[in-house]
Amino acid sequence: MPKLHPIIHAAGAERQHPDWAVMTKARRRHTRRVGRLLWEWSRTLGHDRTRRIRWRAAGLLHDALKDESPETLGLEVEDAGAWPGSLLHGPACANRLRAAGVEDELLLRAIAFHTTGHADFRALGQALYMADFLEPGRRALSRERAEWRHRMPSDWHAVLCEVATAKIGNLLRRGIPISPATAGFWRTVTVPAGTIR
Repeated sequence: MPKLHPIIHAAGAERQHPDWAVMTKARRRHTRRVGRLLWEWSRTLGHDRTRRIRWRAAGLLHDALKDESPETLGLEVEDAGAWPGSLLHGPACANRLRAAGVEDELLLRAIAFHTTGHADFRALGQALYMADFLEPGRRALSRERAEWRHRMPSDWHAVLCEVATAKIGNLLRRGIPISPATAGFWRTVTVPAGTIR
């Protein structure tokens, strides 16, 4: 794996958010808990230290712009109109990292689509999608979330499907449209390979 970008190294090794982060103290604690989960799962999976640092960095960075205004974030996202204002922080953060010289496209995609999921997610994207939902500071569904965390990462695919079901079910109950990214993600995680024509 190539040398980590300084922002990625600072986030993953030193647990430092970038200077440009716009986050409340509570949000910073949330991202550290997400990073801790990703570090633990990566270690359990036998990843080397560089990969563990990269995974924890994704956790610390995913909400780095969460508390910035949607108007400001919209200026950093080319297709801002395709995103609800509450979800612009992911693609805006990925774009900010890219502009700073981060070239790790798998990490950038994981951050950009951590809320919606994406059909092209690899392990890091899937892990961030789950860790953001499962981190222990979230109070709703606390028993279910604890059980899902306990099963990770050994029961990866089943937990991924259950988390996606819970997240999509919440959108449906609230009458929120399912984004094309989420629909594509759902198809890739729930349909066995070779059955889509």
